[in-house]
Amino acid sequence: MKRLAALLWLAGALHAAGPLDPALPDYRPEQPVAGGLSSVGDDTLGPLMDAWLAAFQQHQPGITRGPRWSHPGGAAAIGALMLEVTDVAPLAREPWPTELAPYAHQFKGDMMKEPVLVRVATGPSKPSLYLAVNRRPGAPLPQKTKEFLTFVLSREGQQIVAQHPRYLALAAADAAQERAKLDGYLAPVDPAIPAYRATVQVSGPIANVGSDGMESLMEKWMRAFCELQPGVHRGARWSHQGTLNGYQALLAGETDLAPMGRELWPDEQKTYQEIRGQAAPLEIRVARGGFNTPQRTTAQAVFVHPGNPLAGLTVAQLDAIFGRDLRQGLPAAITTWGQLGLTGEWAARPITVYVPFRITPNAMSVQISVLKGGAWNPTVRELPVAEVAAAVARDPGAIAFGGFEDGPGLKTVALAAKAGGGFIAGSAADVASGRYPLTRYMYIRLNRAPGRPLPPQVREFLRYILSREGQEFIPTSAYFPLRADEVAEELAKLD
Repeated sequence: MKRLAALLWLAGALHAAGPLDPALPDYRPEQPVAGGLSSVGDDTLGPLMDAWLAAFQQHQPGITRGPRWSHPGGAAAIGALMLEVTDVAPLAREPWPTELAPYAHQFKGDMMKEPVLVRVATGPSKPSLYLAVNRRPGAPLPQKTKEFLTFVLSREGQQIVAQHPRYLALAAADAAQERAKLDGYLAPVDPAIPAYRATVQVSGPIANVGSDGMESLMEKWMRAFCELQPGVHRGARWSHQGTLNGYQALLAGETDLAPMGRELWPDEQKTYQEIRGQAAPLEIRVARGGFNTPQRTTAQAVFVHPGNPLAGLTVAQLDAIFGRDLRQGLPAAITTWGQLGLTGEWAARPITVYVPFRITPNAMSVQISVLKGGAWNPTVRELPVAEVAAAVARDPGAIAFGGFEDGPGLKTVALAAKAGGGFIAGSAADVASGRYPLTRYMYIRLNRAPGRPLPPQVREFLRYILSREGQEFIPTSAYFPLRADEVAEELAKLD
């Protein structure tokens, strides 16, 4: 009935068309989408939401009205987003500071301080009308949400606005500015990853202590898993204060699972062996680190001065630049740009090596993955992360590394895993696929006595995380899903 009413309203509105910018683009779907679309928020925008949904369904018939479609008032919008029970939240105003304070706290591990406000119309006295959405920094929107917002900002969507007696449609240039907020790489989930099939019905608690950056994923995984395995519940410990908290909980034997957003460091591995009597905890990769995502686990980029003509480097060459060459008694095997094939004024120019403080996760990751645990070149110049990029920008002979987001204005060097391999520049797609050599992973680590099986509920939960359904939560988290072959490797560790 509501859909019929919306279509009737839309038909009458189109009959009395108002002003509309002819430069607004037609809606062209990127891909078909399906499922329920939820909306909670401002009551004054309820009629627009009904009309938009009805018209959108003409283009995307797989979309249905979601389980939450309620417009009691603007005060309901931010709370619904904070608790992630809605896809979009209509607002006829900007959020209040008192609404955003708990929102920022809720998503501190995701680095999401406030929702993204997409302006969709102009109201009386020309205040902006918004559809607010959750979007983690560096992450894309869910495809169905992106398609809906793209429709709203299209000619068809804005024509609905133009028919409303109180609202004004956006100009084409303004709509384009809002559409830019929707851009982002949505990594596909490998279709070869098997769907979850319960090997047994399980029950009992699962304790979990670890990474704040994995809190949202762990919460979603646990909620979905409990729907399939209702006998499972959270253990006495279920918290996400940080990777180090998870490590300490493993040492103390106080958790089943320790989500961790980085590699296990050599000193931590040594301590673990001393305390637990085993070489290392059981380590399960559950996702790939992100790309260009501030203050989270991301792929490592290599930076040089913008004027440097270097085309690319192999991982072995990185080791020879950043590491100590003990065999030849030199600080490093490669010390000049000429050794990398540069000529002219670059041939004799020394390489100046800058690194973030060696105790930072970025530096530890490079020492583990590139130097293979070996010693650093003693000539490296350590700086705070924020100062490394500035140092490279000043020094034509400099080289450094960090997250892709750490080097604005610098040249990012393409990398090859080995000599003769193709150089990979490092885009979001390159990182998501695992082609880029310096990608990283998100882990869940566990204590497991040699020869002893995992508790059944823990094993099943990990099987769910490594299933197609579990991996489908990852693309909008600012991390990337695993490939099917990687999933198979991790599943084998559970037996």
